[in-house]
This record gives sequence, C-alpha cells and structure tokens, in this order.
Amino acid sequence: MHLDATTLHNTDRALATEWLLTDGAGGYASSTVLMCGTRRYHGLWVPAVKPPVDRRVILSHVDEHLTADGHDTYLSTTEYRDGFFPDGFRFAERFDLEPLPHLMSQVGGFVVEREVLLLWDGAGVCLTYRVHGDGAWALDLSPMLALRSFHHLMHRHDRFRVEPTEGLHGFRCLSDDGPGVFLWTDGDAFATVNPVWYNNVLRRAERERGFDHVEDLLAPGRWSFHGNGPREWRLFCSLEPPRPIDVATARKSHMARQVELAVYAGSPRDKRLARLARAAGAFLVKREVRGERLATVVAGYHWFSDWGRDTLISLPGLAMETGRLEVAEKVLRAFAAATSQGMIPNRFAEESGQPEYNTVDASLWFIQAMAAYVQAGGKADFVREHLWSAAREICEGYAKGTRFGIRVNADDLITAGSPDTQLTWMDAKSRGRPVTPRYGQAVEICALWISGLRLMKELASRLHLECPAPADTADKARQAFERLFWNPAAGCLYDCILPDGRADDAVRPNQIFAVSLPHAPLTGDKAAAVVRTVRDKLLTPRGLRTLAPDSPAYRGRYVGGPDERDAAYHQGTVWPWLLGPYVDAIFAVEKKECARAEAGQILAGLLDSTDEAGLGFIAEVFDGNAPHRPGGCIAQAWSVAAAIHIWKRLEASGGLA
Repeated sequence: MHLDATTLHNTDRALATEWLLTDGAGGYASSTVLMCGTRRYHGLWVPAVKPPVDRRVILSHVDEHLTADGHDTYLSTTEYRDGFFPDGFRFAERFDLEPLPHLMSQVGGFVVEREVLLLWDGAGVCLTYRVHGDGAWALDLSPMLALRSFHHLMHRHDRFRVEPTEGLHGFRCLSDDGPGVFLWTDGDAFATVNPVWYNNVLRRAERERGFDHVEDLLAPGRWSFHGNGPREWRLFCSLEPPRPIDVATARKSHMARQVELAVYAGSPRDKRLARLARAAGAFLVKREVRGERLATVVAGYHWFSDWGRDTLISLPGLAMETGRLEVAEKVLRAFAAATSQGMIPNRFAEESGQPEYNTVDASLWFIQAMAAYVQAGGKADFVREHLWSAAREICEGYAKGTRFGIRVNADDLITAGSPDTQLTWMDAKSRGRPVTPRYGQAVEICALWISGLRLMKELASRLHLECPAPADTADKARQAFERLFWNPAAGCLYDCILPDGRADDAVRPNQIFAVSLPHAPLTGDKAAAVVRTVRDKLLTPRGLRTLAPDSPAYRGRYVGGPDERDAAYHQGTVWPWLLGPYVDAIFAVEKKECARAEAGQILAGLLDSTDEAGLGFIAEVFDGNAPHRPGGCIAQAWSVAAAIHIWKRLEASGGLA
C-alpha cells in the first residue's frame, strides 16, 4: 500500500490518513503519512510503561533540516497554531505502509528516506535514515519529545534535565513527568545538547473533537550528519540505556511475525484479507497476571485499554478464527482470573491497571467466548482447569444477584441497573446522564443469558461436569423472552423492557442477537422479520446504525465536541462490529446462496474501509448518514474481528468468490 506525491501534497487528506505499528505489549508508534502528528495520541514511540496500560507519548516526531546544493530545506512537517513550519510536505514523494512505514522526500538531486521500526515487547523504537545523491550534504535531526501520558498534552516547564550519553552520540532526558529517556544513533554524528522548547504545536484532530489542542514539545538537542554520496544510519529511543541492537534481525523478526499471522489465518491470496489477518495481531498483547505472562485485547487504538466486553466479543475473530488458539487461551485465562462476584471486568484502568466491574454483558460474553474456543477445537482439559469455575461463578452470581442490581427475575430473564447506570454496550453519557437508558431487561442481555444457559448445559455434558443452572431454566426464559419482547405492531423486537413494564420500541440493532447467537431465542418467521427490519432500517456498507433514521432521536453524523459526539454515539452512529452478528443472523434465516451473496457484499464494504482512516485497519464507528465518514478510534478490535468472522463464514460455507 503506497501513496504518491499528489496525495501527500494535499495536506488535509494526508493529515487524515494515519498508520499504526504495535509492539505486543500495549505500546505503539502512530502518526499521519507525513509523520506530522495531529492527535495527542500520535507519536513515533508511545510505550506502555505498565503493559498494556500507562502509555506515554515519548518521541513525538523528528525535526529534519537538509543542507545540499547550496540550499537549506526543512523536510519534516509540523503544524503550529499559526500554520505549518516546517512545511516539508512540499517535498514528500512517496509513503509506503509495508513492510514498515516509510516516507521518502526529494529535494533536487537528493532523496531522504525514513523508516519506522518498533522494537518488540516495548523495547524502544528505531528510525532508519537513508540519504541518496551525488555531492556533499548535511542533515540536522532534532528529536521532539512530549514525555507525557497519552491522554494529556505537554506544556513548557523547567522540571527536566538533559545530559549527553557518555561515549555515545546521544542524550539522556530526565523529567518529573515520566521515566528517563535515552536517545542515540549508530551513525557517525556530532551530537549537541541544547534543550529548546517549541511552543504552540497544533493537534488538529483534537480541535475537531472539542478538546484542548495546543502543546509544547522539548527538543533536547540535535544530531548533525554529514556525507558525500549515499549513507544510512539509525536513531534509537528507549527507556533503557544505549546498547547494541541488531536492527537487521529485529526487522526480519517483524516481517516474520506478519507473515506468520497471515499463514495462521490461511494465507489468503487477497492482499486486503492478508492485511486484515496481520491487523488482528495488533490488538493481542501481553498482560501479566500473578507473575505469569498471559494476554489480553486492546479494544482500540489509540485511546482504549483492554475492555472485557470488547475482548470477549473480539476474541473469536482475532484469535480463534485466525488459528491462534494458544493466544485465545491466554486471554481467556487472564479474564477468568479477574472474575469477581460473578462479573468479568468491564475494563482495566489506564494508569493503575485495576479492574473495574460495571457491565452486565461482559460476563455473558465470556461464556460465548469459552464455547467458541471449544467449537474451534480447544482443549477440554484447559476449560475444566482454567475456565469452568469462572463460568459457573457467572451463572450462580447472576442467578443470586450481584452488583448494580444484576439478577434473574421472575421470568427467568436478566434484569439490571437503574436510571443512572449504563451497563450494556450502549453506555454513553452526556452531561452525566445516560444517552440511551437501557436499564431493566435489555433484549441482547436476555438473549445472551438464554444462549449462555444452553451452552453451559451442552459443555457440561461434553466435559462431564455439573451444569450450574437447572435444566429447564433456559426453556422457561425463552418462552418469556418471546412473550415480552415481540412487538406485533412493528414486526420486530422491543429494545428494552423497563422495570415498570414499559417497552422501548426504538428500532435498534441489539435485537439481531436474538437471531444470531448459538441457541438463539428467536427462530422461524419472527426471526426472519427481525432480519428484514434490521436490513431495511439499520444496514449500511460500513455497519449497522444504532437507531433507525425515522426516529426523532436519530443523529446522522458523529461530529463535534464530547457531548455532541456522545449524544450521537448510539443514536444513529454506525458500528462495524455489529455486521458479524448480522451475517450470522442472515445465515440463520436465509437460503445459503442468498446469505453468501449478501455477506460477500458486506465484507467488500468493510475491506473498502481499510483505506479510510487507519491504513490496514477498520475504524470504531462511521456516520449514520452517507458517505459514512469514519470516526472514533482509527483501529478497533471488534471491527477487525467482525470482518475476519465474515471472511471465515464465507470460506466455511463454500469459499470466497
């Protein structure tokens, strides 16, 4: 995947096109294709200090100044509050995504290349520079440091110290706001310690999102490289002291991991599917639990940590359907170990890493993921030893009652929450109040409960274990489900039944789970009617709308400040992850060839979106209105997982077209 000079010289387009590398520990490198950051989250090195959380923007970018042919030219691009300086985008000729992010600039007869290699497991970043051309030249490089949490912008202060690295061409920068940072080069360069603050750097994407958007960056010094003819060298940034790094081996290891991901997924001939398989690996990262290295799922880049709901929904697509059961085992173990009062954590806090229990569905998705693991060929002994006790605790905790009023009611269905809580995936709040109040009996929660009970019964029989739920509970719950949720006037399901018995008749995508899940509570004509309603009112080429456009509360664009965006988040905004369950539902109610044709069109739309925000990834959300502009995170785990699931569903049902 590459972009030419025409695209790179269009600054608005180039600055809206982003790339992402990850290091397997929760850290990343990410910027725009001009290497000019537009978000507080952008940086050429953003490590997770407490993997996979506590992420810090260390190295923002590098300021680049070339002297050649008697001309002084800035090659880098930085946007300040008053405009661009430097404006090196004018000399950008080509950006390549693969095998590593690579930007090439040309000034007269000289070409300067830079390539970003993220060192695995949070070890640091390596920037390779190459100069091509005949004649003498000089290139000055100044690393621009942020040294801050990735949620906050930096402002000028005097709580830092810069010193040269002894015997090496580099610097050490110490700051009260973060760990000490080492920067050095393996090239023959003259290093000058000269700390300078660069003020009023603009983060245009933050301005669009209604956040503070101007920061100051620290240049601890500069390197001066001189040559006569072609030359290559590397810059390194790490939290560890300078050491020899075998860059060639690290580069080969990176490429081998990328190839391995595609091979595990079946070595697809379609380049975009291969890229999707590689994208799945970006979300699967390490998490240490009680001294043991396990794994988890980063819900989305740049700003999400590992969320229980997102992890368990994503896991089949990211790991099981891509042939990586051993990784799935590590993720399931990590979340099983965090079970408390029958609840799986909603998330782990960014800075402390402590689990937070405030969701009703993460626990129910754990049972679905456990069953998917077994269905994919997982080991029975692993389930018995590491997962079953957590699943049993979930069933018993929900039956007896647990946090936030989560319990089984007289209908044998799940009820949860209050007017002040948001426990389902539609959890946005605006000005402290829920935007989509869904307390009481939410349709997908009840569907997950019924499906989960039946899966537990199946697994108990298969694994020769005792089922924690009475044998007839699921049957009674299913009968109550259809009676309570069927809306005869609309020919679909209510979204939520409030504690006072009122039914929310808003047409939302949550009802699709009543058809898509294993042991779905709805079948036959009513299931087909639900699919028709969702198709007619919610389906777009990028996902399902969260609310039908004919609703007075519908918001067709996900734009503006935090409150405006939160008000649209689940009120019409499109979510790609819902296409996975939607495709399962159409296979449940349509003839196979009809389902395959529609699923193929859906997959094509998702693959088209991989060029629209984070290159090679699928965004978190899209506008409800055409042309369905991407928004939210540039790379979302369950969006990618849904596309992989649809791809694998098509393969299993007769192959890709």
